[in-house]
Amino acid sequence: MRSQGNDSNAAIRGCFRYAANHPRKKRVEKLGTQTAAVARKIAASNGSSSAHRVTLAGLEVNSKLLLKFAESFKAFNFVVRPVEMKSSNHRHTGSITACVLPLNQTAVASLRKSGWFLPRRTLLYGIGDWSDADRFSDLGINALLERTTDQSFRTAVSTTRSVIAHGIGEFARVPIVTTVTIKAEGIAVKGITRNVGPGGMAVTLSRNVSLPVEVHIDFTLPGARLFSLRASPRWYSGLLVGLRFQPSKSEKLLRKWISEYASLGKQG
Repeated sequence: MRSQGNDSNAAIRGCFRYAANHPRKKRVEKLGTQTAAVARKIAASNGSSSAHRVTLAGLEVNSKLLLKFAESFKAFNFVVRPVEMKSSNHRHTGSITACVLPLNQTAVASLRKSGWFLPRRTLLYGIGDWSDADRFSDLGINALLERTTDQSFRTAVSTTRSVIAHGIGEFARVPIVTTVTIKAEGIAVKGITRNVGPGGMAVTLSRNVSLPVEVHIDFTLPGARLFSLRASPRWYSGLLVGLRFQPSKSEKLLRKWISEYASLGKQG
């Protein structure tokens, strides 16, 4: 069994190096000395050999935010190795499980050019609002961070944790962010998805509204066509609502789309 000390060193390898002439003095390669201490703390507190390991890239985000987000994985028994990326670093070697980035033109262009980003495999946490998510919906954003708070971070990790730990099975839902239009009986409301499966979806509504027993929904999934379905609300949690799809010919297409995400969140 590996010791906690060995796991801790593995967790922060790649972020720090020992100076060649001073073996006891650590030289920070990319992260600042203050954030280095936080990275050590993350590694030490997640030393369990049974924990799932995540390599988290921070693209065009500052070190403190990256490490703060990495720390939020602790509650879900994940060991995280944060790696700070810049736009010029397109040739990073090694597997990246997930990436957190601001949803702006610079960061997204850098992501598209990188050799380490694998669509439908690399988990994407996008920092921005609904309009930003809609603008870059083709990326396949898996969780939206509208605020960079502890609560927002925990919600994003909670949304994607089962994918990292267990993968996506035939009946599982894919964490995905895309715009939904909901209409019924004179009601029209926008929403944004939290997850989508063959039988339904979870949607955050733009405003409080009581939906009727049956609604009509339109949405487009990354790499797929427009879906136009009928659905029924099954539960509410604040602005979050669970919708169950009515039987339709689109179920086969939904299952095919889900199958393409079978490797989401897996280490390469």
